[in-house]
Amino acid sequence: MEKNYSTLVLIFISIALISLVGFYTSYLSTFPNYGQFSSLIHIHFVAFLFWLFLTIIQPILIKTRNVSLHRKLGKVSYVVAPIMVITMCFLVVGQTKHLLDKSIADATMTSIVGSLDIVSFSIYFIVAMINRKNVRWHVAFILSATLIVLNPGMSRLLNQIQPGLGLLGAVLMPFIVPLIIIIYEKVKLGKPIFKSPYSLFFACWAIEILILVTVPTTDFWQSLILNLK
Repeated sequence: MEKNYSTLVLIFISIALISLVGFYTSYLSTFPNYGQFSSLIHIHFVAFLFWLFLTIIQPILIKTRNVSLHRKLGKVSYVVAPIMVITMCFLVVGQTKHLLDKSIADATMTSIVGSLDIVSFSIYFIVAMINRKNVRWHVAFILSATLIVLNPGMSRLLNQIQPGLGLLGAVLMPFIVPLIIIIYEKVKLGKPIFKSPYSLFFACWAIEILILVTVPTTDFWQSLILNLK
């Protein structure tokens, strides 16, 4: 899978298109009247665009054997990823505080979803960078991190089609994509399932969903969120 560069490019282009269409109504359609949004949102969105660009261009550079430029652009991710994480932290806290005045349940759910996205994206990015010389693991966890990036835009897009569909899509997509890759690698390439980095991501996502359905209703999490007031 990691050497099927054309497929990887198509996957990342699809993620980019879905994400951008999802943010069209709430953000992109307001151009050029972006003054209603804070600078933090603009910074986050620019970093988000850079991330999407990198995921698409990097496999193209490898396929065309432009390894030198691939490595140089790879270093840009060391700036882009932290900016995404830092801005996500501020945005999640701000949105949680805003929702506290309306609904504690919504605030706790928003905070746990945002916190899980921040932690998981950070971990997957770090794992990918640590394994940058192991192409299989590097690609798998760049894809894993990008699936986390996909969820907000995809959720907005699906909710425009049918309210509530976004949550279902956000839960299922990070299961569906690695499962398809695992099956493909097992059937076509004969690779063992339990040694696959995609199996590890699948298991990590299952743990995230378990946390999502259990933690927000606990006294610990609710008291933690109420302290943000």
